[in-house]
Amino acid sequence: MEGNIENYRNNNFQVETRESWREVLDHLYDDLSHLYERQSLLIRQEVREKIDEAKGAAITMAIGGSLLFVGIFAAVATAIIALDLVMPLWASALIVTLVLLCVGGIMYSGAKKKLSGRNFVPEHSLETMGEIKSTLKERVNEYKSTRQHEVH
Repeated sequence: MEGNIENYRNNNFQVETRESWREVLDHLYDDLSHLYERQSLLIRQEVREKIDEAKGAAITMAIGGSLLFVGIFAAVATAIIALDLVMPLWASALIVTLVLLCVGGIMYSGAKKKLSGRNFVPEHSLETMGEIKSTLKERVNEYKSTRQHEVH
């Protein structure tokens, strides 16, 4: 009788274990599918953010370039006034010109630094996806090795 009870327990435990493994794998698949969906949404959001940053830098660069362009015209006007009148008017025009050139140059170089070497690949999200993939492979390999030990 005791052997039958032990046999019954072992058989029931094995059946429950097989069912629980299937359930675990189903849950794992569902969770990983959901995780991949969420991660792809994060990748899209990260790409949008990087594009928005690039747009802002491009706008700043355009404004800085425009100020440099205006500064060049002001420098020409200053030179004309200085040569024509040689009066204090040229000094004020020169100051305005220098200010425009400095501000425009600073804006342009700052925006250029933001854009140069800019990587638009969503590195963090792709790294996370790789980690998820390797973890899944590890779990599947563990499951396979456990199943092989159970069979033998």
